[in-house]
Amino acid sequence: MYKLRTILSLLLFTAIFLLPQFTKASAYWMEIHGSGKLKDPVKVQMFYGFIDDLSERHRTTGAEFQEIKNFHFFILTAKGEKMKLELLQKGDHWEGTFTPDKEGVYRILGMNEQQPVLIRSKNPQENVRPIDFMSGAYYVGKYSANDSPAQFLDIILQEKEGIYTISPYRNMKPAEKGTMLRIFNPENWEKNIRVDENHQAVFKPTLPGLYVIRQDWYDNTPGTFQGSPYGKIRYRNNYCLWIN
Repeated sequence: MYKLRTILSLLLFTAIFLLPQFTKASAYWMEIHGSGKLKDPVKVQMFYGFIDDLSERHRTTGAEFQEIKNFHFFILTAKGEKMKLELLQKGDHWEGTFTPDKEGVYRILGMNEQQPVLIRSKNPQENVRPIDFMSGAYYVGKYSANDSPAQFLDIILQEKEGIYTISPYRNMKPAEKGTMLRIFNPENWEKNIRVDENHQAVFKPTLPGLYVIRQDWYDNTPGTFQGSPYGKIRYRNNYCLWIN
């Protein structure tokens, strides 16, 4: 059986994990480190960097790195309570900690709605305002599934015998049948799967490493943000897990 050890989450400013080619790509990602034991501190670390032509990840600390301060994080505890998570800059990453006081699933969730409008054209209708969500989970001891959505776009995973069931949500409701999900494997190959009539999708990891499960939704309501007009809002949630 595959076993979760570290949850990572990537939010993409520019095109990333393009299929089938290798390319440089800039990204935010989150790493969650802990022993999995009760009352042992857990570190949540946020990075910015790029993936090179050989699929190696490199950390950077430029202007985009500073934008991490605009992400708002919280922990959904095993008791079902929300706890704000503050991140502080530490060298080449931002870091926050929490201590699990009860066995169960601890969900780490984040949102950034302060990113600038993506200027695609002189025509404002082609410009896009990105709003990104991050999600991950940390497991302590024996636990039961936490299957309640906690943010506008959310993804909840359940694993049994190496097979993962994906339950995506939009606006606290199960995603509609036919909703497209994109899964990127550790070799950065992409697979598209659709949500079925039970509002779920399934996949089985075949390689160790990072898997990114992405849900996008576009709101075609135009507007202006930070002085820049746009034609639509792109909501994106990336749920990533590390398979050992």
